Amino acid sequence: MTPFALLLIVGAVTLDVLANVLLKRSDGFRHRGLGVAAVALVLLAFTLLGVAVREVPVAVAYAAWGGLGIVTTALLSRRLDGTRLTPTAWVGLALILGSVALLHSRG
Repeated sequence: MTPFALLLIVGAVTLDVLANVLLKRSDGFRHRGLGVAAVALVLLAFTLLGVAVREVPVAVAYAAWGGLGIVTTALLSRRLDGTRLTPTAWVGLALILGSVALLHSRG
């Protein structure tokens, strides 16, 4: 994976996580501006992902984007909202990270 493709995927993950935070803050679109901003950020994230798949197999790019987005969102939710992660959830997050690493090493 080239540094540029990695940067695109990290950018897509960042935008996706920010979109998730805004979506939570929108309170089910009661705060429409935050909800619309969340949707716009997801579209931008997909745009970056679309450019990344020019250089990276789609399975690797999508797994990295999705997996890292899930892990980061869970950790941020824990930090910002006080969401409690059970031991099983921690194992699940570790499995996601391991899966992304395995796909990356084979891609």
